[in-house]
Order: sequence, then C-alpha cells, then structure tokens
Amino acid sequence: MVDERNDPLRMESRAVAELAQLHSAPVFFGLGAPRGDGRLVVVVPGLFGNDIYLAPLRGWLRRIGYTPVRSSLVINAGCPDRLRGEVERAVDKQVRQTSGPVALIGHSRGGMLCWALASRLQERASHLALLGSPAPAVVVMMREQGSMQPASVAHNAVSAAGARATKLFDPDCDVPACGCDYTKDLARPLHAATRLLSVYSRDDPIVRPAACRLWSGENVEVGGSHGGLAHNRDVYTHLARFLATPWGGR
Repeated sequence: MVDERNDPLRMESRAVAELAQLHSAPVFFGLGAPRGDGRLVVVVPGLFGNDIYLAPLRGWLRRIGYTPVRSSLVINAGCPDRLRGEVERAVDKQVRQTSGPVALIGHSRGGMLCWALASRLQERASHLALLGSPAPAVVVMMREQGSMQPASVAHNAVSAAGARATKLFDPDCDVPACGCDYTKDLARPLHAATRLLSVYSRDDPIVRPAACRLWSGENVEVGGSHGGLAHNRDVYTHLARFLATPWGGR
C-alpha cells in the first residue's frame, strides 16, 4: 500500500472532505465553544493563498464572539517584508480604533507573517495561533544562524516554488541577507504576555511536523492534510479553547 505522506497531491485531496466534515461538526456552529470577548483576530493565509479559502474560519470566529480581520493579501507569495507590510497596513485602521488586545491566526507561511506582526504589536498581541506553520523552526534559524533553509522545513517542491515566486514578484529580495524589518521582527522576542499555540498534522506532506513544534508554548498534534488544517474540525475545537484562555495582559 502506498503511504499517502509520500504522495502530497493524494494527501492534500483530503482537504475537501475535511471541509465537508467541518460543516457538520457542532463546534462549527459554536456549540460547546467558549464565547469570545469581541477582540480582533487577524487571519492570514498560507503560501500562494488569499483570504477566500479562510472565509469559513472567519465566519466561525464571528459566530463565537470575535471580530475577524482579513489579511487583504491577493496572494501570499514573494518578499515576506512586503507581505508583512501589506497585512499591517490592511489591519492598521481596525487595530488603531480599539485599545484592546489583538489575536492572530496564521496558516502555513501565514504563521510566519503573524509571528512578525505579533513581534511588532508586543503586549497588544494576546494570542498567536499557528496552523501547520514552520514559523518556530524558521525563527530559530533566523535567531541562531541568521539564515533560512526552506528545504529543511517543507517539501522540496514547495520550497522551490516559493523561491521561484519570490524571484518573480520581488526579484531584488534576498531575505534574510537583506536585514530587512521582517528579519528583525522574527529575531525580536515576543512579549511575555503573548500566548502561543501551534497545531500541526502528523500526516502533513507539505511542512515537516517537527518544524512546527514550539520550544515554548502549546503544541497540539492532529491528523489530516496540510491545506485542511484551516478547515479541520479538531483544529477549531482547540482554537476555541485557546482563544478563550487568559493572557498575561489581563
């Protein structure tokens, strides 16, 4: 029998079924989920993604009592400093209109952008949730080596596609050698009050599970595809609990 983890396309096709299962799960309708306090929750898509596929997640967040905020990214590809800036500008008005805390949820590469944003928000970043994101491993590389080895955290084909996209969209980008604000954001420690959660799939054929594990924070392992982590009913259960947990700023 062929191991699906060695066949990314076959494994990722399960994301459709996972979305269907989500729509029949009680948690998706808010049943049994702790109620939110209305805080802003910035939601950022993964590599080559945009806000469209995260609509179910944002709708669910609204139903359970939060205020979801779009990233406004047309496509998450290219220079991460440019992308971080685009998300920051898109959410700036809403962030400035409230003095309350801000939570962030990033899927895959979106988790790295959310980490950079949380670094900039400091004490205002109450919760940072990573879904299938190699951000923990990338941050360690940036802090300890000042470099990134994408192939060590993700499938070779995906890493290569991301590199080609960067050269296409931002040919002058040579992150992290450039020393841009994004690299400084990842090197800067998060505020001690910010709570961290990483949810990853043991079956993930795209991002290596080990690259998703936090050295400090909560790690949760689930089953399923990489793309489906944005629609995984088990993930929603963990997110509801996590977002409702007290943070150091309270």
